[in-house]
Amino acid sequence: MRRILLTADAPELTVETVDEATPASLAEVAARYHVVIPADHMAEPPLLADGVRAAFLCTDLDAFDRLRRLALPGDLLFKPSPVARLDLLRRSRRTLVAARAIPVGTVLTEADLAEVIGGTGIGAEHGPDLVGRRAMYAMAEGVAVDFGMISEDPVGVPPVAGADGGDS
Repeated sequence: MRRILLTADAPELTVETVDEATPASLAEVAARYHVVIPADHMAEPPLLADGVRAAFLCTDLDAFDRLRRLALPGDLLFKPSPVARLDLLRRSRRTLVAARAIPVGTVLTEADLAEVIGGTGIGAEHGPDLVGRRAMYAMAEGVAVDFGMISEDPVGVPPVAGADGGDS
């Protein structure tokens, strides 16, 4: 079984667990086979006659992870859906987590923030913007850092005049 990533809809995508990535369309790749079987919700592989060249098509990332571990009687085609593309991007995105336990009210320093790959935290590129801001909630070590957990303004920087919407 070969695992083939179809990248026609998202040429920037990569998946480490494939044998081939192709920009060819699904129709072009499907022409290599006698049958292409939708497999996102397949419980077990079908029985095929000898000589049938089959491919199993999945669009869901969880289905791809599950099916790639099976001994399928054909190749596994992965054409990521928009949701699967977002999941793949999230898995490779660098995000921020608390590097240690952070008590409420702590003024954040670089040492309070760590980067991880994947996760739901703020993108790591925002790390410098968070230094000098106050933690509005206590955070355990390893917790994904979210904008809602951090004060809007850096400590010691007065608010911009008129920013509150009032007449100054």
